[in-house]
Amino acid sequence: MGVRSKFFDPRSVKTAARTAHGDLWHRLLPWGYFLLVLALGVLAVVIYQPVIRKSQEQMNRKVWLQRQIDQQKALSMQMEDELNNLQNDPYYIERMARDILKYGRNGEVIFKFSGDLSDSENQPSKPTGAKR
Repeated sequence: MGVRSKFFDPRSVKTAARTAHGDLWHRLLPWGYFLLVLALGVLAVVIYQPVIRKSQEQMNRKVWLQRQIDQQKALSMQMEDELNNLQNDPYYIERMARDILKYGRNGEVIFKFSGDLSDSENQPSKPTGAKR
């Protein structure tokens, strides 16, 4: 029972390809699998490339928007600090009135130097003398 017949055993059949170069099918089968896997990989890349590109663009936009949010939060905190100082800090109010509005106290003499003048004050005046 354990003996196989040569008639039913395909390994015993001698072909030209098998006898000349060994088993050709067994040599080509791994290359066929390799090419199949390679083709499927290329197909997957081609199909999913637009999706991957769109995902990358969305990630870049998300990073940009997060930076914008952080900048706006910093600006908001700065403005809240300034509002708090304007409401509660008399020294800050006095400093702002002196620096920005150019106010002074009663009886105080304010000296303006050339670097302190605004652009309109820096313009040279036209001579008003009479012609000869």
